[in-house]
Amino acid sequence: MKSLLKNSLFCLLAACFATACYDKNTVYHSYQSLPNEGWGKSDTLSFLIPVTDSIPPTLRLFTEVRNRTDYPYHDLHLFISQNMPDSTVWHTDTIAVNLADSTGRWIGKGWGSVYQAETFVKSVRPLRPGNYIIKVMSGMKDEKLPGMNDIGIRIEKQHTKSQD
Repeated sequence: MKSLLKNSLFCLLAACFATACYDKNTVYHSYQSLPNEGWGKSDTLSFLIPVTDSIPPTLRLFTEVRNRTDYPYHDLHLFISQNMPDSTVWHTDTIAVNLADSTGRWIGKGWGSVYQAETFVKSVRPLRPGNYIIKVMSGMKDEKLPGMNDIGIRIEKQHTKSQD
């Protein structure tokens, strides 16, 4: 019960902090919580991304991971499928998110039993405004992956030389 209260308090504080630090270049930022008993190998997380600009800019896609200290590995492999350049064509990338160094020390931000790490995935340029989907699946061998709290997607407008 204390762990649940601690995790809930952490998520509430993180949400308040994220709202206070909102960046005008961020066009989408969302997390999905995972079950305490583990993230199932066949469980797919889906994020609906609305792109409203009449001429969409190039976007930078990041994945964010919140893990607990009972996560048994140093990294996390993810399959990220997205249809952002063209809503009819799906692209899948396999990425590795480093969560701990070689000694087992967590390298993400956080305190207590929850840590957060992020990884740049790729830059994409939607062809037109619309609703796009990003799907995230675990690329790990475990049928139920323990120690994961949340998986998030953040999308930012990519800076160009003229904006600097």
